[in-house]
Amino acid sequence: MFILNHGLNPNLLTALRKLPRATPREQLVPGDEFEAVLAIASNRLQLAMLLARDAGLRRAAVETLTQAQVDFDHGEIFGTTKNKARYRVPLTKRLRVLLAAICPFAGKDEPLIATVSLNRKPVKACTILWELKRTQERASAGRGMAWSMHDLRRTAARQLYDNTRDIRKVQRLLGHASPIATWWYIGNAGQPLTSEDLEPKQPNLHEERKLA
Repeated sequence: MFILNHGLNPNLLTALRKLPRATPREQLVPGDEFEAVLAIASNRLQLAMLLARDAGLRRAAVETLTQAQVDFDHGEIFGTTKNKARYRVPLTKRLRVLLAAICPFAGKDEPLIATVSLNRKPVKACTILWELKRTQERASAGRGMAWSMHDLRRTAARQLYDNTRDIRKVQRLLGHASPIATWWYIGNAGQPLTSEDLEPKQPNLHEERKLA
């Protein structure tokens, strides 16, 4: 509104042009590091890590997931994202085993992350992040590991893209309303569109003769 009323200051425009271009974060979680932390994690942290890494859930979804959102008959978990988009994610084998052990003990509307906590109270975001950091330090003998819960979600997205090369499937996993948001999770693995990609393909006459 300020720009519309007063115009754009030329000096400000020059400064904006010099700003570095935004680039997607590329931090992925190595499999050996993930397994090392998972092996010594508490039940609560194991659940959080697997929901983020195997199901691609964001932190808020991890903290609020209930047994009502686990469909064992179809092998899925489902819910609504912060953008009101619906998601349904297939269960990996180990996530299914873990949830099958937890769900029978969960209250009707109790977050599963609270079910496996010692005091069965809702878990704050800082609690999981702190516990992850401490467990990383133990697993790496104090050397530290530079990945977060959100990096686990990014790793799930990248693996799915590497396996399928289908941005729409990654979009469904992450529950994004638009594939544009999904593209940021792909990072440098995603190739930009070119004009050649949009050109109609000319028929290969040699191949057509072979088919005929």
